[in-house]
Amino acid sequence: MKNIELKSKIDKLWRETKAGKLPRHHRLKAIEDLTETYFKTSGQMPSGGVLVRLTTLCLYEEISNAHPDKMTREEYPIMSDNQYRRKTEGRHVRRGGTNGKLKPLTREVPLSLAVNMATDGREYRYPSRRERDVQEAMDIEFYYQVTRENRELCRS
Repeated sequence: MKNIELKSKIDKLWRETKAGKLPRHHRLKAIEDLTETYFKTSGQMPSGGVLVRLTTLCLYEEISNAHPDKMTREEYPIMSDNQYRRKTEGRHVRRGGTNGKLKPLTREVPLSLAVNMATDGREYRYPSRRERDVQEAMDIEFYYQVTRENRELCRS
């Protein structure tokens, strides 16, 4: 079995699954038969990309569930790539409201940002200054000299 033939069979499984013609137990059996046939003919397991497609096909019902409250309703929820991006990066979300105002971004904030933040809203991290690099120090020195010369010119 060649890779092109394997890809066409996987595409056929996807079409049947999306159309609702292939229930889960039949789909799992078909995937197992497909991988076994590929192993017998080629002597090796399919590539990683093919296995990822087959895994996503196994979990089709969980991945395709677009309910907004899926994370709290299910015991072991699985997010699709788009759901994960929407939650962590705020992608694929309309920001324009019906009244013309922008809605706030709704995305996860990393916990590392709140490590030193207390419940009273004050940040208790030790204050620190960054050190200037050489170019910055030279620029500041030049700016200071120019402004000093301008002040002396204005006084005279």
